[in-house]
Amino acid sequence: MATEPKKKPRKAKRRRKPPEEIIDYVVELDGWNFSYWLALNTVREALDPYHEYREVEMKGQLLRPAGLQTDRITVSLFPSANLLEERRKDLKPIAVGSIESYPDQLDARLSIPSDMLSSVLQVLAAGRLKYVVMRGSKFRYRSARLVSFSLKSKLEGDEEPEGTVESDDEG
Repeated sequence: MATEPKKKPRKAKRRRKPPEEIIDYVVELDGWNFSYWLALNTVREALDPYHEYREVEMKGQLLRPAGLQTDRITVSLFPSANLLEERRKDLKPIAVGSIESYPDQLDARLSIPSDMLSSVLQVLAAGRLKYVVMRGSKFRYRSARLVSFSLKSKLEGDEEPEGTVESDDEG
């Protein structure tokens, strides 16, 4: 009686994570604020004798996607010296920012190169910055990771919420 050869157990195939769906978060701005703070650095053997904090906070209405708990959003820009062109070559970033969801509002936190802060403030002060378009993952556990963002004076065709018509009377 011949014995049947034993079958090798199959290796369990690794399931790959499905690619993250990337969506647009379109914000129409209705206000902004700038904060600056400077203090002595009291940490022993500090690299810099000062602590410096700068933030541009923009508030607005989330136009896309629809159907979230709230449409009120605060977008905070934090300037970073690490994002200057000569310093960022060694970075391996996974995001440019994130959005957190709370019952009464959404909070987006974005990093920008520190040399861009003055340009952003000039455009805001002139009243020309109207929209922030952020691209990132869908919300998961009240948070979304952002892979890109742009600051705009008007929306382009595919960024406009359905049912709106953008007027071209700026000038």
